[in-house]
Formats: sequence, structure tokens, C-alpha cells
Amino acid sequence: MKLFLIAILLVIHTGMNAQNLRTIFTNERDAVALFFPNTIRQGLTGSESFTFSYNRENPQHVGIVQGVKGDRSNLLVITENGDVFSYRLVYRKVLDTLNYFVAGTERIGNEAPASIFSGIDSISKVGSTKKPDPGKVDSLRYRKEHFRKFSSFHLKHNDNLLKKRRKQGLVLRLKDLIYDRTEVYALVEIGNRSGIDLETDYLKVFKVHGNNRRKSSYQKLPLDILYRHNFPDKVRDGESASFVVVLPKFTLGDSEKLMLELSELHGSRNIRLFYK
Repeated sequence: MKLFLIAILLVIHTGMNAQNLRTIFTNERDAVALFFPNTIRQGLTGSESFTFSYNRENPQHVGIVQGVKGDRSNLLVITENGDVFSYRLVYRKVLDTLNYFVAGTERIGNEAPASIFSGIDSISKVGSTKKPDPGKVDSLRYRKEHFRKFSSFHLKHNDNLLKKRRKQGLVLRLKDLIYDRTEVYALVEIGNRSGIDLETDYLKVFKVHGNNRRKSSYQKLPLDILYRHNFPDKVRDGESASFVVVLPKFTLGDSEKLMLELSELHGSRNIRLFYK
């Protein structure tokens, strides 16, 4: 909400006409990259049909846009130096451009001064006199506590099951995908009935497009894991372990699937689960 209000105030301040916004075309198959002159601090799309992924833990200059067929939307990005960029997002099945290099002159303004933040804060938190630090809005440092509490709550209260996969006595379960703010919480469970303790190496998450038997159309895009809650080092034989991985918000197109890959640390056991 606060980010939207900042955008509204900036547009009013600059007097910019929305028709002058640059259009970024995207789809669910291709990763469209936007390279900004400064590292990215915040990014937000106006519709769940589009996603904007960027490195929140180690800020970088590049962000990735993807989207599914639907109404057009918009993208708002704030870089570390406070510059604000705004674009239209439009779905297109076939893309001519996959990389956009953003010039500093494309900014629509700089982040709102403290006086504007004070006004926004009074709207969103009535009675509060504390001014937020613009540099800490949506920072990972202050988001981790929310990740922890949200993950802990759903591990205790969520009994859903979306998909499971069995292999060599191991069971990998995707219990639920929960969308919150700009993240997705994947609730996962590992069951071990193999007769041998499982030492976990990693769990990775991918967006997969196409069929891996047809290499020309197969694409596997890794999703950054922002936070892990209760990820086990070991799952003993006869036991199970539930945990949460927090991912940047994403969408799945008609021909896309989500893939979870679990690998053993000292051994060859590997299990993949596909969901869609």
C-alpha cells in the first residue's frame, strides 16, 4: 500500500502522463531482463498475472519480468539511490526483445522526501508520529521476522496436500503454496521409509516449461529461495520433517510446471516433484 501511495504522489509531482510510459512485452516462456543503472531495492507489479523477480538479499542491477495472458498491467521499480521507474506490462506470445537496458533519464522522479513519507505514514498508521526510514522499507532484514512468524503459523495449522512423489522409500510432499505480499510460501514435507537415514544436501525450486525429452523447447528457470524455515539437515528412517521455503512471487503459464528437487548429501538419492 505504501509503495502504491508513493507512486501516486510521484506521478502527481512530475505531472507525467501515463500514455508516455514505456511498454515492456513479456510472456510465461521467456525471462525478460531489465538492467537498471543502480541496484534494485523495490519492485512491484499491479497484477498477479505478472511477476518481477530481483535479488533481495544481495541487490543487483537486473530484474526479471514474466507474465501470463491477460489484461495489461504496470511495473514500479525503486533503485537503491531512490530513483523511480515506471513501465507498462503487456503480454505477447512471441517476443522481439528479451533484454532492456534502462537509462537514468527514464526515471519518473526520485523517491518521496521525508515530508511525503510522514503523510503516508499517518494514512497507513493513524496516531503514529514515527517516520519510516526510506532505506529500510521492504528490506530483507526487516522481512525475515515476518517470514519466520508466517511460516511457523502455517506449518502448525495447514494440513493441505497438493502433490506427492515417492522414490526409493522417500516421499516428497508439496503441501501448499501460499501467496503473501510479494512472496510465495511453499510448505514441504519429507518422509523417510527407506531403511536408511537421509542427510539432505539441498532442495531447489524451478519453473519448468516444455518437455525435457524435447530439448529445443525445454526451459528450467531456478527460483531464488529467500528464506528457509525448519529445513532439516537429516531425516531419520521412519520419521518425517516439514519445512517452508520462501520464494519471490511467481505465476505458472498453461504449459509451465513447478519442480522441486531434493538431493542427498552423502549418497546418490535424488527425487523430483512436478506440480501443476
